[in-house]
Amino acid sequence: MLTTLSLCPTCYKKIPAEIHFQEGVVMTKECDVHGQFVGIVERSVEHFSNFYECGTLGHNNTIIIHVHNQCNMKCPWCYYAMGVEQMHDFPYYDNLLRQYKGGAPGTGFRLLFSGGEPTIRPDYFSFNERACASGWETGTITNMLRLGDDDFFNATRENPLYVQDGMYKFAMSMQHPKNYTPEIGKQKMRALANIRTAGLKAMCIMFSITSLDEIRWIREFYEETKDCYSMLRIRTMFKNWYNAADTTELYLSDLHTAFMRAFEDLTPLISRGLEHSNSYCLYMETSDGMNVSLSSAPTVHNVDYHLTSRPVFMLAMDGRCYPVPLAQIINEGISNGWKDGYRIDRTRPEGGSKCITS
Repeated sequence: MLTTLSLCPTCYKKIPAEIHFQEGVVMTKECDVHGQFVGIVERSVEHFSNFYECGTLGHNNTIIIHVHNQCNMKCPWCYYAMGVEQMHDFPYYDNLLRQYKGGAPGTGFRLLFSGGEPTIRPDYFSFNERACASGWETGTITNMLRLGDDDFFNATRENPLYVQDGMYKFAMSMQHPKNYTPEIGKQKMRALANIRTAGLKAMCIMFSITSLDEIRWIREFYEETKDCYSMLRIRTMFKNWYNAADTTELYLSDLHTAFMRAFEDLTPLISRGLEHSNSYCLYMETSDGMNVSLSSAPTVHNVDYHLTSRPVFMLAMDGRCYPVPLAQIINEGISNGWKDGYRIDRTRPEGGSKCITS
């Protein structure tokens, strides 16, 4: 048995938890107000025991901020509630995150713009310019659609705000083609063609999968496009927040096994050169030099508070930074009207939320 901390699935208060090894890895916990809860942390005890590490705490270097609360895609599994989070001009983020900004270049955190879809923010270019002028290094998480637009791509391909030493500072989101229309698929492939023609490499490409059989297709896609990005990320769909209705149970051990089968000829090995693995994330490197990240996000039901550290933080809706999985769970709680065991008083004007006892 292991003792740790988790969150109450009702009021999102931090509470003690125990992890037991039975046929799988089971978490039990009790909130003094809302009672006992049981959650499955992992299917494989062996996998869990091999990677029960505290991750990268103390080596964090990036903060994701949601700069736009709208999107030009409508993915049914999306964990982000469109239109809910209040958007701000850049000085708001600069002031809120000043403690994370370094002095000399490379000494502080960088900002990674997300959403929604950040590239459709009307002032996207000037927003990025203000961030860089304020001393931040930036990048963007994108669904790739605007990268397939020649006008947008040409405005970024030779601009040092978006290109550094051949690295195109975009993290691209991709899915199996069964999950969107042929037109969207063509636009995404056009984006990759633009990147290849320009002789650039994007920061990474990120696959969200709904079933393990999609990994075979990812391998085929990888062989055709691996010159266009520096890292391959594959994650199971987020089960928290707006994807709560998804009943598919995919754990990191399942993802790891399926990935190893599809990429076995590239002999992927666990790597500590970039990030440290833990029970929710595995980091590897293939024999052809590609960095790989596999992840299965925890939910409020099975989150081990000690294992959520990642190099990447996220600015949550309460104005604080947390490791990405925690930020998503805390945003879920806020969306449901709870924060740290307190009810959020929504009768106050926007920007003046108040917590009252449960």
